[in-house]
Amino acid sequence: MSLADAHDTDVRIHHRDGTIFADTRTGAPEALLPLLDSLGLERHQVSGDVWHQVPETMDEIAVKNLVDLAEALVTAAGLSIEVDPGVVGGSAYRAALAPARPPTAGASPSRPSRAR
Repeated sequence: MSLADAHDTDVRIHHRDGTIFADTRTGAPEALLPLLDSLGLERHQVSGDVWHQVPETMDEIAVKNLVDLAEALVTAAGLSIEVDPGVVGGSAYRAALAPARPPTAGASPSRPSRAR
């Protein structure tokens, strides 16, 4: 029984020990595995158990984009997906999305003052 089965969903994206996984329901449509492959997820298989893993090299912004795309494609295929809270949205992600700070009041490019 996969974690997706336990959560009654076709795909469950979750994290454990610093790694992000995408588990699929046992007996999920065969087209689901290539769909997850096409998103850049790494497929693993041991003794008939198949899962996908987000590459370690992806930063939080890339993971967020991947999760958003996965949600759109999986639901467009008529399947369900659940994303574990906390998979994206950490401090680095929020900082990258924060708008640039406007200059503080009274700040201007430095100019030498002229003595009169």
